[in-house]
Amino acid sequence: MKTSKWVVLSLIVVLFFSTLVWAQQVSLTILHTNDTHGHLLPFSYPSIVPPGSELAGLKVRSNIGGIARRATLIKRLRQELEPHGTTVWVMDAGDFSDGTPFSTEYHGDADLAAMNAAGYDFGTLGNHEFNNPLATLKKLVGEYQFTLLCANAVENSTGKSLAEPYTIREVGGIKIGLFGLVTKDAATYPAAKDQLTVADDIETAQKMVKILRPKVDIIIAISHAGEPVDEKMAAVVPGIDVIVGGHSHSRLPVGQFVWWSDELMAKEVNGTIIVQAHQWGGELGRLDLLFEKDGHGVWHVDRYRARLIPITVEVPEDSKVAAVVDHYWKPIAARYGEVVGHAADDITERGDDLAPYNLMADLIREAMGTDVEFENLGGVRAPFVKGNITLADIIEVDPFDNKILTFKVTGRQLKEILVKSRPAVSGVRFRMENGELREATVNGKAIEDERVYTGATNSYFAGYALKGIELTDTGKLRRDVFIEQIRKKGTVKPVYDGRRVVIGFRPNGNAGQ
Repeated sequence: MKTSKWVVLSLIVVLFFSTLVWAQQVSLTILHTNDTHGHLLPFSYPSIVPPGSELAGLKVRSNIGGIARRATLIKRLRQELEPHGTTVWVMDAGDFSDGTPFSTEYHGDADLAAMNAAGYDFGTLGNHEFNNPLATLKKLVGEYQFTLLCANAVENSTGKSLAEPYTIREVGGIKIGLFGLVTKDAATYPAAKDQLTVADDIETAQKMVKILRPKVDIIIAISHAGEPVDEKMAAVVPGIDVIVGGHSHSRLPVGQFVWWSDELMAKEVNGTIIVQAHQWGGELGRLDLLFEKDGHGVWHVDRYRARLIPITVEVPEDSKVAAVVDHYWKPIAARYGEVVGHAADDITERGDDLAPYNLMADLIREAMGTDVEFENLGGVRAPFVKGNITLADIIEVDPFDNKILTFKVTGRQLKEILVKSRPAVSGVRFRMENGELREATVNGKAIEDERVYTGATNSYFAGYALKGIELTDTGKLRRDVFIEQIRKKGTVKPVYDGRRVVIGFRPNGNAGQ
């Protein structure tokens, strides 16, 4: 009898320890940003935003963000989680530059210095980092004090990757492979032209998974390719567990999930988790991952939770990071604080009514005296908030050094431009439905196919949308003419007039620049 009791007791002990082995778990928290675009200081959005828009989901839109506050939040979460055995990684998915005076003056140096001080662990490049000469981009690559990953940008002269394609790290006995991607559109930017080859993002992801899968348990991609591309990548490249994304400025409050198969598994997240934290660092993305090892010794994602944490005035600034930001801001603060005009109201977007673009296009057309003016979507980067307009505000709206070009086109050519490029416009009203031009007028009259119209646009749009059309370079920067026009008017107002209606089109990633 005693022997059988010992047998039963032994079986219970074995089963207990077997259960512990079976249920071995490890946790990892990823804090992430993307498309911060030089917003090292706090900022505000317009008070009224379109219902259903990305901004409508923000509970607080005034005096948000700032990397010194973000650093405090990162530090708090590390102090909260790490003592309990959770590893915390901080990642950025690219486009940290191009968008404020910090980028105009320091070309990414200020942003990287602040990110280094804030304690980032991993990052990838965005296309706007390529908006510098290659020498400047390579200088930035050398300034990273955290791990930079980019698998699809190769220098033509050496055949070497611009940055490490991938890395492997161990967390609680789990081998995690990480790789980085930049959108293939970066190939059109100054640093890449004739000097870098930017391979297809999805094809590169397939190669990375093939390399990493035999070596690791979990794969994480840091992708600056845009939400639509990330969704496709997750569907056609099996084996990527997590995609930390950027480029499309998507606000994903609880993340996105793409199934690998229709099979519903009891103990496994059977698909790819996609996260993205909108733009400008107004919120900090947080992804909590729980990994579990099954009875066959295979690690998988058992559970996850994604969320976006508001960065408001209630979060104090980290003094160390604030000092870094002040070091770069104080020498330029007086210049960029100059008031150049006044916004009578918020100048923002209402559905298809793109008031910031309308203002840019109207003022440039007025200055150039043309029939029409075109602006590519993505080329006017921010709204105006009601009140004084400073030079810093202008830089946020137009951080680029695009020139104004003029041209002449027939009505037939003008229609083709509208259909192919769907630009923001002035002097034109048009309506498109599912790729077909339903209505189009210039100055209130139907476009005549054989008539010649005069036009103006920026050099970026002309470079891809007006090929084969004779262009005249005015030698004037769009931004300078915009500033001059606002100074002349003193006060500018939003125009919501339904001049551009496009139905049944979804851009692939962040349109334009």
